[in-house]
Formats: sequence, C-alpha cells, structure tokens
Amino acid sequence: MSERLDAAETVALLREIVDGKRTMRLRDARRPWVQIAVGECSVEAGGVEFVFFADCATLDHLVAARLSDGRRGRFEDWLMNDGANPLDLLDDSERHEIEQQLHEAQ
Repeated sequence: MSERLDAAETVALLREIVDGKRTMRLRDARRPWVQIAVGECSVEAGGVEFVFFADCATLDHLVAARLSDGRRGRFEDWLMNDGANPLDLLDDSERHEIEQQLHEAQ
C-alpha cells in the first residue's frame, strides 16, 4: 500500500464530512476556525486529521491530511502529482459546507 494519500482519495474523505459521515472536531480548542484570519486550523474527523488554511478569514486550501494508518497527503504533493488541491475538486456547495462545519467545530 502506498503511503501517499492522493487528491482523489482525500476529496472522497472531505465528501464524507459534507455528507455527515464524519464530524469535525478541533485539535486545539484554543484555536477555533472563527478566530483565524490567516493561518492553519487542524481538525480531526473520524480518524482523519485535516489541516485547513484560511486567508482573509475564508477557506483557502487544504494543507494536509493524515489517516490513522499513516498514509498522508500534503499541499505540495497534491499539486505536483495530482495537479489540484482536494478542496478545488469540490463544487461550490460542498466547499461552502466544509467551511460552515469548520465554523461550527468545537
């Protein structure tokens, strides 16, 4: 099994959040999404760690994702190997739902 989590696998995991199959929980309650204008926010969602990046207080891109089995994907890997960040593979309503759930994560 490859240790790399590709963009297609990662977008499938993000869609599980959109569909309510995974719930986001803040990794650091002292750094909630609503307080980040620019920077990273780490969450856990059903055994997957996601690191999202905000710019101008809006969702910009996914920095990284790591599964409990150790497979991981990173911003640079997705761009070089897959040509897109997983968030860019979501439609506007899915992306909006991810951002909404980040706002509600505790």
